[in-house]
Amino acid sequence: MSRYDVNVLLYRLKKDAAFRERFRRDPADALSAAELTDEERAAFVRWNPRRLNELGGSLHLVLSIPDLGGHS
Repeated sequence: MSRYDVNVLLYRLKKDAAFRERFRRDPADALSAAELTDEERAAFVRWNPRRLNELGGSLHLVLSIPDLGGHS
């Protein structure tokens, strides 16, 4: 997956409340169709903001996702 694709997924988590709720309930299932490396998938499933940022995710997006990021 590219940095762009990681950020598209982060943006979807930020803007799509239904997808975000699905992700909160079962991250692995919500990401099942996403083309992620094992490392990217683990960072999303464990919700590791630092690792997501290291993998190219925008820190602003990571921190601004309601109920997942660092801010409400």
